[in-house]
Amino acid sequence: MLLLAPLLAACTDPPADGLTGTAASLDDTGRGESPIDKGWIIAVPAAAVDDLWSTTGNKPIGQQDLPHIDARLSRDQVTQAGGVVAALDDDGEFVLPAREGPHFLCHLERGESGQEWARGCAFLTLPASGELRITDGEGGFSAQVKK
Repeated sequence: MLLLAPLLAACTDPPADGLTGTAASLDDTGRGESPIDKGWIIAVPAAAVDDLWSTTGNKPIGQQDLPHIDARLSRDQVTQAGGVVAALDDDGEFVLPAREGPHFLCHLERGESGQEWARGCAFLTLPASGELRITDGEGGFSAQVKK
């Protein structure tokens, strides 16, 4: 029986390490929502955002404009600032390995030029565990903890 334990463990899915989440594009014309299945969700500790932004070459932006932001930002810049990156799968699902506390969250995409861009951001205090809901639509980018 002890010899089979490693085989059984290898056949089970590993536990998720971080906050699970879904990302969806909202449509206000009645077509419902569809998964955001391209790019990444990033989280940077809120205390590091000013330093991060100074490395991007982007102009400062007010918090009221964050949901509709369209600014250069790369995964490398995110990780160098102490942030984390989670890939979006075909169903818009992701696992974000961020620590508890206030964070700056964005949806990153690779543009036609190959450069990565933030396509909407928000500040959110992340819990130690739980599920995130990311949406983007007419109202812009939104990040919430599902209850």
